[in-house]
Amino acid sequence: MLRVLLVLESLLLVGVLIFSVSAALGSVGPVAQNVSIVAMALLALVWVAVTAVAALRGRPSWVRGSALTIHVLLFAAGTGCLQLGIGSWQFGFSLVAGALVGFAAAVLARPDERPVYDEEGRAV
Repeated sequence: MLRVLLVLESLLLVGVLIFSVSAALGSVGPVAQNVSIVAMALLALVWVAVTAVAALRGRPSWVRGSALTIHVLLFAAGTGCLQLGIGSWQFGFSLVAGALVGFAAAVLARPDERPVYDEEGRAV
């Protein structure tokens, strides 16, 4: 379940990156502010995508920790949206719900079993 959620989040972040780039190109605001928003969207995409790829491979032990951190930060963003009235309440609630599902999935996730080989290369 964690793998599916991380892939979906990566796809959503591609949309966020496209939206932030198009908004930055059409903005008349400060250039540094636009560049920083696009850079943060790109950084978030890279982080979630690397975690998703590693989760799909089922190898690294750091995937659970990374996924937990991502979803704790997503929870903070969702509660910030709800408390500050940024966007609709449905948006904030969906961020919080996704964060809770992702947090639970990361806690319950287990690394894949790796086969053990003997000195002749046969699986034991």
